[in-house]
Amino acid sequence: YINRTRVLNRDSKTLKAAILKHAGTDSERPFIIRADAKAPHQSVVTVMDVAGQLGYTRLSIPTEREPGSPVSCFL
Repeated sequence: YINRTRVLNRDSKTLKAAILKHAGTDSERPFIIRADAKAPHQSVVTVMDVAGQLGYTRLSIPTEREPGSPVSCFL
């Protein structure tokens, strides 16, 4: 989804066109990616890649921790 509009085809070309349709060429605005725990990792990576190709540098991925779930961080 982009701004509550479903994107039916998940390939990069379609995603890029949908982002441009909704945001125009204003790549200075924040780009927020939300995905639940069941979203394929590759889908998130594809969105990040397309955002980078379009010049977005203010990417964020907000998270919510499920109660009782373990948290790991590797630096």
